[in-house]
Amino acid sequence: FFCLYLFSFTFARLTPDNLLPNYIPFQMRILFFLTLLVLPTCLFSQEKMTNGFDFDSDYNSSDSIRKPKAKVAPLDLYRFITLERDTTYIDTSLTIQKEYSHNYLRKDTFGLLPFPNEGQTYNTLQYSLTEFSPYPEFGFTAKHFNFIEANQIRYCSVATPVTELYFRSVMKQGQSVDAFFTLNTSPRLNFSIAYKGLRSNGKYINQLASTGNFRFTSSYNTKNERYFAHAHFTSQDILNEENGGITTIEDFESEDPKYDNRERLEVYFKDAKSFLKGKRVFVDHIFRINALQGNNNVYVTHQLNYENKFFEYNQATVPSTVGTTTVYRYGDSYVTSRINDQIHYNKMHNTFGLIYENTTLGKFKFFAENFSSNYYYSKILLLDSKTIPAALNQDINNVGGQYEYQKNKWNGKFLYSRSVTNQSLSHLDAKLHYAINDETQLAFGYQSLNKLPNNNYELYQSSFVNYNWYNAFKNEKINAISANATTPW
Repeated sequence: FFCLYLFSFTFARLTPDNLLPNYIPFQMRILFFLTLLVLPTCLFSQEKMTNGFDFDSDYNSSDSIRKPKAKVAPLDLYRFITLERDTTYIDTSLTIQKEYSHNYLRKDTFGLLPFPNEGQTYNTLQYSLTEFSPYPEFGFTAKHFNFIEANQIRYCSVATPVTELYFRSVMKQGQSVDAFFTLNTSPRLNFSIAYKGLRSNGKYINQLASTGNFRFTSSYNTKNERYFAHAHFTSQDILNEENGGITTIEDFESEDPKYDNRERLEVYFKDAKSFLKGKRVFVDHIFRINALQGNNNVYVTHQLNYENKFFEYNQATVPSTVGTTTVYRYGDSYVTSRINDQIHYNKMHNTFGLIYENTTLGKFKFFAENFSSNYYYSKILLLDSKTIPAALNQDINNVGGQYEYQKNKWNGKFLYSRSVTNQSLSHLDAKLHYAINDETQLAFGYQSLNKLPNNNYELYQSSFVNYNWYNAFKNEKINAISANATTPW
């Protein structure tokens, strides 16, 4: 009717009475317009009923069967669970804390100074961010800021499927994305899959960053809740083009407008790159021996962590040119071109534990660990002064105990372990947490370690002459004291 009205109105405007004397009279057109205006109003004012029910009611329009409204799951059924069994609810609110996590690392980077391009390393300004392990690790820590470790994986339990998508553009050309999806096929079985990827060209020559972090998790518990299991698989790769820095610092500091475009600044390397790749299989499960949970419970635990890593450094052209001068940025090299240094690493870490839990006294855990690792190159180097071996193999056994107490507003955890093999390792970790209320908490911690240095400090092979070593360092001794206060202000 509205279209007919517009058509008639247009016809009346374009067709004067003196041009169409034998057509519709002017008074009839006025009556026709009024009819078109009033008739739709009368039609829309009617109530349309089906089987005696109103369309706006809770009944379906096609039948007379009432469909119940879908139940809304409460927020406490959407949970993240850490390896330490700490549980938090999935938070979808938009807060300033969420803004702080909208970055490459997906966490608050206060205390970390980033390099010029996303996907590169960071300088650590706040040393409380540094985590220590009593065991010797692979090393190359500058490449591990975005490498997701086993204790950083979160497991889920959700009432309905949950999806989180994060996307942002990055420097010059490229994008950063983090996609996460999780669902429970039953109240006792959960799966999640996620991928975080980055490709950023950067503002300088030969500065591309390309990374990928794939992770798959699963968690399960039996109906009587005697057995719980968490498992995950990760596959991660981090590729960085390495330019060796700017050749002429004066160009950078001169404020010359022609260098506002950073790609005009000359760099040392235009074809060098580093590549870190790693895969991990992780299983953590616990079984309660007594059939019914009571005031006294006994558990058996086991944790398996198998991981392999690969690091590679490539540089097709060894010398660099600064003006008319040939420069060897890292000194002399055994090869004149096509540097290709590769390092392989794998580890197997098993932990077996026995837990006694008393609802009044707390939780007592006794455990034994076996840590074995292989760090190796493809050749032995025979130098004038010494021989650089091809591999570094370690096999360490530890025993220890842990006490955990939680009562009202207090929560404490105390751990001590010591090696029983030739390596002299020890680890003392004490944490105490007090919650004044939901918004204010206090936490104190003390950590003391006697640990072996990471593998790349003890053994390293390179095509550059000055970067080959084999050391027998003494243990690192680390003491750390921390105090944290969380307040609404």
